[in-house]
Formats: sequence, structure tokens, C-alpha cells
Amino acid sequence: MKVIYISSTVGFSGKGLITLGLGRYFLDKGLKVGYFKPLGKIPFKTEENIVTDKLAYFVYQSLGLKEDVKNLCPVILTYELMVKRLRGEMEDPMPQVKRAFETVAQNKDIVLVGGAETIWLGSFLGISGFKIIKELNAKVLLVNKYTGEVFLDGVGEVKGGLGEKLLGIIINWVREEQKPDIDELVIPWLEKQGIPVLGCIPYDNFLTSITVAELSERLRGRVICGQESLYNFVQNYLIGGMEVDKFVEYLRRTPNACVIVGGDRADIQLISIEQGVQCLVLTGNLMPNEIIISKAEQRGVPIILVRENTYFVAQRIQDIAARLSLKEKEKVDKGLTLVRKHVNFERLEKILNEG
Repeated sequence: MKVIYISSTVGFSGKGLITLGLGRYFLDKGLKVGYFKPLGKIPFKTEENIVTDKLAYFVYQSLGLKEDVKNLCPVILTYELMVKRLRGEMEDPMPQVKRAFETVAQNKDIVLVGGAETIWLGSFLGISGFKIIKELNAKVLLVNKYTGEVFLDGVGEVKGGLGEKLLGIIINWVREEQKPDIDELVIPWLEKQGIPVLGCIPYDNFLTSITVAELSERLRGRVICGQESLYNFVQNYLIGGMEVDKFVEYLRRTPNACVIVGGDRADIQLISIEQGVQCLVLTGNLMPNEIIISKAEQRGVPIILVRENTYFVAQRIQDIAARLSLKEKEKVDKGLTLVRKHVNFERLEKILNEG
């Protein structure tokens, strides 16, 4: 049995989509595939009232797996768990992780292990990526966004710690302006360090988009109109805190935008609706006037009301935008198409079988 641990040196690098692509590849080859996530961060309750990790459950369902969900993600990192660990009230979770893994791995040809946010996360619990890799005797596939010297340092450090256990790296979300440096400098350097580059996936704005409905849910907002357009995709964000003329200039250059604006800025709200934004997020729990609501209803523009101030909402949206959501089928299909096109699965499998 082969075990591949999918990890990153920085968070939000697209590991879930790569894991899904790997799983589909091996399933299509007729192999018995298992999936396991030792440490999760997004608690989610299934219809059977089993608490697991939300992303792990999505991958599990998407791959059509049938194992007991209780073993899917044995440790969920919550604030309460952190407090217990810091107070010395928590037992070593590694035995629990290994028991769950052994159950998932029974009769499998290959098990894909979804790493936590980074390879270091979980160190204070005693279940960092490095420790799990050793305990499960896994080989490692890195999935990273290119971030210049931070990327190079992180990948170099992981190679030093893992040695031959590192199968290679997939560089994800490569922007057009980064491509010359990556092709001419970064890839040759990585290969010389003994780190096979198994794919470079181009950045796609649609994959980082989110539906208006999900945005509202994550902001804990209240939709006051435009319900018929809740499944429009938001790809860009603008804060309406500037003068109207300057704002219009930015808005015209920003397609599929969500505008975050104070509830008292009727001028910005009206311009946004007339320009056909995907939605308005009104901060400070201030209801818009009747003219704004009427215009938004005519144009089918959802208005989301939130309690927090503009700065807080902007920070929250930055976090949301950084984490790729895989809830929508269109995004999964588009993402998997990119993965199949740009990842060298044959080379990955060859290196895996040679080890």
C-alpha cells in the first residue's frame, strides 16, 4: 500500500483540489483509494450527527468513498481543544490518529492523506505534518503558491527535513507575470535540489470566486433583497470608502464585484447598483433607504446587511477569498480540468513506485 501526504508550507494553497484530482486519477486506474485527514480546522456535522472536517467531508463525498466517517478526521482543532492542550488536560492524539488511519487503510492500494493548513500546524499538539509523515510512513507531495523567497525557503526547509520522502511539488495558482521567473529560474533550481516539479497550475479567477449566498452565510449577514441572484459568482471586491468619481473609475475596471460600503453611503450604493455589481454588503447594520432597495430589486442586485464595520468586514472577506471554496460543481469541474491538464500524474506515479 502507498501513502501520499499532501501538504504545503503556506496556507490556502489549493490542497483540496489537488487531492480530489489525485483521487480521481487513481480511481480511474481501478485502484482502491482511501482518504484521511488527521487534523482539521472547520468543524462540520453530518446528517448522521458525526462531527468531522468540512473540507475532508467534501473530498470524501466527491470521491464516492464509503468508509465510516467517524475515522475520516480524528482531530478537529478548535479553541476548546487548544485550551485543553495548553492546560495539560489532553492526551497525546497520535495513537488516535494512527488507529483511525489503520481502519481507513484496510484493503486499500493507496491512501491520500490531507495535510493541515501547513506542514507545521499541529506541532503543539504533537501531530505536526512531519510527525504524521513519519508515523504513517508516507511520501509527501507539496502543493504551494509561488511567493518568491518565502516559497524557496519553505520548500528548501521541507526538502531538508524529508529527504527522499518528498515526491515533488505542484506550484499552484501561477499568475501570468510570475511565469517567466518560474519557468526559467525556479523550476530548474528546484530540480537541481532534487525536488521534481510535477505541475504548474495557472491562476484562475473563477476558482477563487464565491456565490453571493455563501458570502452572505460566511459574513452572517441578512439578505434584504435580490434573492433571485444569490447564486451569482463574486470574483472581486471593492471598498466604497472613497469619492464617487474615483470609485466609479475603479468599479469600471473591476468585473463581477462585491462592493463593501457603509449603510449611510447612498451615493456609492446607487452607483454600484447602476453599474451592475454582483452584490452590495452594507456595514454597520444600517438599512438603506427605499430608493436604494427599489433600484436593487429592479436590477436584481442582492443587498447583504451586516452588523460589523467596514474594516472588520474587509478583513473577514480577505480571509474568505484566500480559502478556495469547493462547494459549487462548476468550480470543481473547472478546477479538475486544470489539474488534469497541468499535473504530470504519470511522473508522480513513477516516482512513487520507485520509492
